[in-house]
Amino acid sequence: MLTTAVAADGVRHKVLTLSIVKGAVAGVGDTLRVQQGDDVELRWSSDKPMELHLHGYDIEVKVSPQAPAVMSFKANIPGRFPVEPHGQGLGHHRPVLYLEVHP
Repeated sequence: MLTTAVAADGVRHKVLTLSIVKGAVAGVGDTLRVQQGDDVELRWSSDKPMELHLHGYDIEVKVSPQAPAVMSFKANIPGRFPVEPHGQGLGHHRPVLYLEVHP
């Protein structure tokens, strides 16, 4: 689910609620798109414990069925960045999705 609000100063605040089920993000495509300068909050839940790493922004959070996690940041670096699961015997680090930050 995506919620977008625009503050009086013109900054967009994007809040995305994301759920990982059986290693894939449920209900969204493989790419999230935001604009450079947006304030972004990714709210994660997962059916299995794992660590998620947003490359490019170097943000890591631990998420589990009992403990959702949040990644909050200003999208100030344009580009395409993978979000990969780490740990818990997940083996190959296949991205669960990509974040695209457009200028």
